[in-house]
Amino acid sequence: MLEAVLRAHGVATGLYTSPHLIRVEERVHLGGRPVSGAELGRRLALLDGYANLTYFETLTAAAFEVFSDASIEVAVLEAGMGGSWDATRLAGSAIAGLTNIGSDHSRWLGDDRGDIARDKGRALAAAERAVVGRGMNRDLLNDLGAPDAVPADSLVDCISDPGSRVKLRWDGKEMIGEMPLPGRFQCDNLQLALALARLAVAAGWLLELDPERVQDGLGNLRWPGRLSTHWVAGREVLVDCAHNLEAVRALTEYLGGLDCKFNLVFSCLDDKPVDEMAAVLRPCVDEVAVCPLADERAMPVDRLLAAFPGAKVAETPLGCIEQLGDPVLAAGSIRLVGQLLADEDGV
Repeated sequence: MLEAVLRAHGVATGLYTSPHLIRVEERVHLGGRPVSGAELGRRLALLDGYANLTYFETLTAAAFEVFSDASIEVAVLEAGMGGSWDATRLAGSAIAGLTNIGSDHSRWLGDDRGDIARDKGRALAAAERAVVGRGMNRDLLNDLGAPDAVPADSLVDCISDPGSRVKLRWDGKEMIGEMPLPGRFQCDNLQLALALARLAVAAGWLLELDPERVQDGLGNLRWPGRLSTHWVAGREVLVDCAHNLEAVRALTEYLGGLDCKFNLVFSCLDDKPVDEMAAVLRPCVDEVAVCPLADERAMPVDRLLAAFPGAKVAETPLGCIEQLGDPVLAAGSIRLVGQLLADEDGV
């Protein structure tokens, strides 16, 4: 959302996100479009001699090469995990934002929320300007170690109605329109994105934040896998990349506002709290089918069945869909969504 808004104001942008759904070049965008495989491959080839780089570090370095050669004005970077050792820190970002402190990646970041906040806070403290989202637990602000970080709601008002409309106000300006992505929880993300855009104005990167251009940028936004609907094997499937406990809670809040129950295709990676995720999901869905993921970190099927007693079992996500009636929802892992979208009709 931030990149789309900046681009709508005429800023030459680069965007770096992770992980990808189908193709690795999805991670690196120039001017709103993913780079070609050949273009990314040329940069990766330059890094072949650096055997000690991790997969994420290699892709981050390649993305920085792409952005440097393209002479972009602003790069919008999504951190990979935490803040202390994340390769995106090497960009020396002038502006940083934090949505919230969740429980994901506890195997690496620990179970204590204060420790997680201190780790992620190092990315904020390294920036010249920082903002924290409305979902940030105020009890953890001291743990961030970024005393100058400002709350997003002090820069932008974002009010969503029970439907999909949203009202935004900042600096005496107002915009009323459709939420660019489904789910009321996206209001917090949108508020943070526009707060970061306001800091970009303060930094002199653009003259003002214009409501019409904001609306243009958000109106053209497409981001598959975030409560998006696709045709897969001739069936309409709702897919969501909810892959941790907090995301699953946000998903069930969305499902609770619908007038029907979905049948669920579920799988996840082995570091996820599958029992807690299942406990949140089960009351909100009807039938469930589980399958292994094509990933070395896939959750074993017997663990999935223990979390979803009586679930159907298939070898693949497509096999799960075949065993369920309409409507169908797939969630639990970004990799699950990626495998389904790779089989999307017309792709």
